[in-house]
Amino acid sequence: MNNRILVTYASRAGSTAGVAEAIGKSLLEGGAQVDVLPMENVTDLTPYRAVVAGSAIHGQKWLPEAMQFLRDQQTELSHKPFASFMVCITLSMANAGQYLVV
Repeated sequence: MNNRILVTYASRAGSTAGVAEAIGKSLLEGGAQVDVLPMENVTDLTPYRAVVAGSAIHGQKWLPEAMQFLRDQQTELSHKPFASFMVCITLSMANAGQYLVV
């Protein structure tokens, strides 16, 4: 069985890329084969059994290229295990609760 997992991300300043690399390292240590790639470099999800996707948050939203990636890959992602993450400095602030949407 293919054990390859894609960790893909959209980043502006590099923090999200760093988080993606850390996730990829953890998966690798767990025995998975992992590719960590910016979303702009991903054109085909068929080699992957699972996908982890993340984006920096800007203006309380995922970056536009991350949202476009999800729209473009929606059909393929619906057939695979999928997880997402976000990187947002606002969530580390003392009053972060006011920014959460439940």
